[in-house]
Amino acid sequence: MAKKRTILIPRIEDINISPDTSCMHPILEDNTLVCLHGGRVKLKAKKAKRIKSDNVPIMLNNEIQGASISGCLNPPILGGPCTKVAMVFAYTYSDHKVNNKHSVLQMGLIGMSIKGYPIFAIPKKNKIKFALAKIQASPLAKIKYDRIRWEGGGGKLGAAQRRRREKSKEKAKMLLYLENENKKGKVSDKEVHLYKHNGIWPKDTPKPRSPDYIGENGEIKYPDDDGYKIPPKPEEITLKKGMKLDRYGDNSGSFVCPFKEKKGAIPYEKRSLPYEDNEAMQKTYKRYEVLEDINMEGIERKIEMSGNRELKGKIDKLKAKNKFHSPKIGKISPHFDQEGKGTQIKLPISVENLMQLDFIKQIP
Repeated sequence: MAKKRTILIPRIEDINISPDTSCMHPILEDNTLVCLHGGRVKLKAKKAKRIKSDNVPIMLNNEIQGASISGCLNPPILGGPCTKVAMVFAYTYSDHKVNNKHSVLQMGLIGMSIKGYPIFAIPKKNKIKFALAKIQASPLAKIKYDRIRWEGGGGKLGAAQRRRREKSKEKAKMLLYLENENKKGKVSDKEVHLYKHNGIWPKDTPKPRSPDYIGENGEIKYPDDDGYKIPPKPEEITLKKGMKLDRYGDNSGSFVCPFKEKKGAIPYEKRSLPYEDNEAMQKTYKRYEVLEDINMEGIERKIEMSGNRELKGKIDKLKAKNKFHSPKIGKISPHFDQEGKGTQIKLPISVENLMQLDFIKQIP
């Protein structure tokens, strides 16, 4: 049952505050500054390089303010990713100046992003200590409290923290998928790195619609019964010379749809595919023409004539598992949050193998 909660959040009415003047460590170029959603501030010291701790220079307030942020996971519905530091709070300034600019002390909350979210400095010791700058307070400065109420699930994790954890799990699943594609040679090391560290999905790689569709091995979890809507059971047929077929994906797959000139292609949503219907996916669309009748007997005969041992080995393995058959045609079951109900054909071997044997050819 949801618990009602009330918290008091301090709000400073006057911008002028009067902190103490205790000595603290300034932020260096190798410090970690993060936004609320895990984005990291890119630090680059320019004006105070001569002031260093273990050869690492200090940062000045104008170098942190305006610095870019990468890796922020704030969703579009909440304003989108933080991309820059909008301001550094004056109460974090040290009394040490370079060209009239202050170094900034590691005081936890040190500023705000352009999306209005806090920027935090993760404490890290160094060999430099500066006194805090004295800021004259207004005699009328007061702290008031805003009372906020909300209903939550009552668990140990707050809603925002749970969302961050869920986002992290989702990204891990998507990364697992990309790493698996990388092993197959379909995605480069650089593309995997860009997604891992910057959340940038490879532009030419079809993207799974949901991480829920990805298994622990990084493969797509396809439905049972080869995705056919049963009953009725799919029917074994002979694909006749001159038939047109199409599919989304590369030629290593064995599922196609019938293509009819008058009716055109079966709509994307009726194919129950796990990928987003975007430009990358549309680029994988291919059409084929059958050059010779395709059935189980014809394929066996052609493989024997070709002397292709690799293909013969594949057929023998399929026979051992009782999975070698003529093309199977049937209705597509709803899956991957798609309506299905289209018609699909499962080929005995991959499109690529059928092309090697001159059973089909790719057409415009």
